[in-house]
This record gives sequence, C-alpha cells and structure tokens, in this order.
Amino acid sequence: MAGWDGLNRRQVLRGFGAGAMAAALGSAGLRPGRVGAQVRPVGAKEGGLFVPEIHVEVYEPKGAPEPETMVDRTSAPRMTAGRAALLGLIRRYLAGLMDASVSLLEIHKLMYFLQEAGEPLRLKYEKAIYGPYAKNLRHVLNRIEGHFITGYGDAQDAPEKQIELRPDASRQAEDFLRAHEETRSRLNRVGSLIEGFETPYGMELLSTVHWVATRENARSAEEALAQTYDWADRKRMFKPEHIHIAWEVLANKDWLPR
Repeated sequence: MAGWDGLNRRQVLRGFGAGAMAAALGSAGLRPGRVGAQVRPVGAKEGGLFVPEIHVEVYEPKGAPEPETMVDRTSAPRMTAGRAALLGLIRRYLAGLMDASVSLLEIHKLMYFLQEAGEPLRLKYEKAIYGPYAKNLRHVLNRIEGHFITGYGDAQDAPEKQIELRPDASRQAEDFLRAHEETRSRLNRVGSLIEGFETPYGMELLSTVHWVATRENARSAEEALAQTYDWADRKRMFKPEHIHIAWEVLANKDWLPR
C-alpha cells in the first residue's frame, strides 16, 4: 500500500489493535474509503517472515446512528416513582392521540405540568426558546433509553425528536403506580388540564402562558399576551385568541395563582 510510503519511511506501530492502526493511517492523510495495508511483525526483514495483507475500512464521521440501531449494553434501570410517572403520563398522552410516539418538546411540557401539580421530580425548569425546559431531564431519559423508551438515542435535545414507549413499559409503570395514589391523582390532574392541547403547538402554548402567570406575574390574559410576545419572536406564532383560551383553561382548572 502507498500508505507506508506516504509516511515517508516505514514505521513501527507502537501499540496494539485498531487504535494504533488508526493513528498510523491518519498520519498518512488517508481519505475515507477502502484501503489495503501490509502489516509486518516487529523485527521482520525484507523477504523474511510471512507478511499478511489486511484491508481497513476508513469512514468519515456522519453523526450518531438511528436510535433503534444503537445497542444498549447498560443494565436495566429499576422502576421508580419518577420514572413510572413519566412513563404513565406519556402513555395517557399517547392514548388520547391514538399515536405511537410523542415529541421531546411535548415530554418536557408534560413533566413541567406534573411537577407543577406537586410531583417531586427535582427537574430544574428554566425559560427557553420553546417554553419551560429542564436540562436535567436528559439524564432521566438517557437512563431509561433502550429499556423503557426508544428514540432518545444520542441524548441530543432536538425538540422534534420522537420518543416511543418500549413494549411492556406501560404495564410496568402502571403496576408500580397502583401503590402511589397521590402520583396517580396528579397524573389525572395534568391529563384534565391538557385535554384539547395535545400537540407540540398546544403544549408549548399552554406551558408558556402558565409560566408568565406563575413566574412573571401576568395577572390577566392581556398581560399574558404581552409577556408571551416579549418572550421571543417565535412566540408570535401564537394567535391572541389562542393565548386567551389557554388563560381561561388554566384559570378554570385552578392552575393560576389566586
């Protein structure tokens, strides 16, 4: 192979396995593709020991593979109240949609409302472009990926990413929740609130209006409208009448400060 000559002189791979090979090939400036390489044992002379020829596949990085193709070698996590609440809420949400997957954006909003309902989830929500967002929710999702859910994959928080429940995850969550009446009550309260808002648009709208009311002291639908539009240019996609409807629902279902 021209690769050894491309190194200017024959060099010894000081190491073992693919790591040493990759370092040597990389220093030769090889491009992605299929290449041949001769590997000579240390100390072999020209024409001496048998010199095997191997082929090496060199690929350029193209991002993470699809989540469903990623092999999960982590141990199965135990079911906890927080994990069961997350899975149970996703199940209820999907049942209303007659759909198989839910976006990551919607999951953030579901868990936001569940925590606001009093469930001790320890999620650190902050004001973000798509509404309330908890960065530490990724640790929860990453731990249960491949065991209870699929689709989170490389743990990148793309809001449109689609998450599905794994077979048997719903049953395990519901079995666990039978002994947690308060959590079930909170799940039902969230389910009642979001009825009619079960889309990424609707969940972002509802959580945004709730945030400006509870964190930024909006005291009327008009104040919520102004503060929503001040949040970010993106929020102007919400029509004034939709913001008013969200306010009324939150007020009528006792989700606003008194």
